[in-house]
Amino acid sequence: MIYGDSLTYGYLPNEEHQDLRLPVEERYTTMLEQAFPEVHFSIHAKVGRCIPYLPFEWEDFKDACKNLTSKDFLIFFLGVNDFLSYGRPDIPRVLNHLKGFFSDFEKEKIPFLPENILYICPPSLDFSGDKAYGAFSTVDGKLSEALSAYCESEGILSFNTAKLTLERYPDKVHLTGDAQKNLGAKLAEFIRREYFFKLD
Repeated sequence: MIYGDSLTYGYLPNEEHQDLRLPVEERYTTMLEQAFPEVHFSIHAKVGRCIPYLPFEWEDFKDACKNLTSKDFLIFFLGVNDFLSYGRPDIPRVLNHLKGFFSDFEKEKIPFLPENILYICPPSLDFSGDKAYGAFSTVDGKLSEALSAYCESEGILSFNTAKLTLERYPDKVHLTGDAQKNLGAKLAEFIRREYFFKLD
C-alpha cells in the first residue's frame, strides 16, 4: 500500500485551484507499478493529508489498511503538510508526529512489520526570496536527516528524497511530471537495491 498526500496524488497546481492531476504516466506511483509488475499496489493519496495524528486521520488510515496483513508492505510518503501547516518551521513537531504514528501501530492494530515499511522523506523545500515562506526552506537537509535517523532507529527503511534534484512547479512544492518520473525511477532502484519487496 502506498499512502501519501498531493505528491502521491500527482496534483497539478493551477490558478483556479481545480482538482487536476498529472497524467497517469507521469506519476511516481505508475513508475513503481511498471517496475514491479508482480506486486499489487493499492494507492491511497489525498491532497492536504498529514501524518495521522487526529482521530479522523487515524480512521482514514485504518480504513485503507482493511484486509491487509503482516505480509503486506507500506510505502509512506507524508510530512510536507505537517511542516508547512504550522505557524513556524518546527522539525521536532513533524518528528514527534512520525514517532507517535509508528509507535501506535500495535495499539491501533495496524498490521505492517517495521521491515515491511518504507518511509519516503519529504523533498527539500527552497523558498529563498519568499517573505512568507522563506523560513520554511529545508535545503539544509535537517528535516529529512531527523526523520531518516528516527526510522533507522526503529528498523524502518527510509528514502531521502531531499538528496534528489527534482523540478517543481512555481508553488515550489509540487513536482513536475519529469520530476515525478525521476523520483519513481530512483525509488525503484532503491527498492531493488534494498531488497524491500523480498522478491525471488
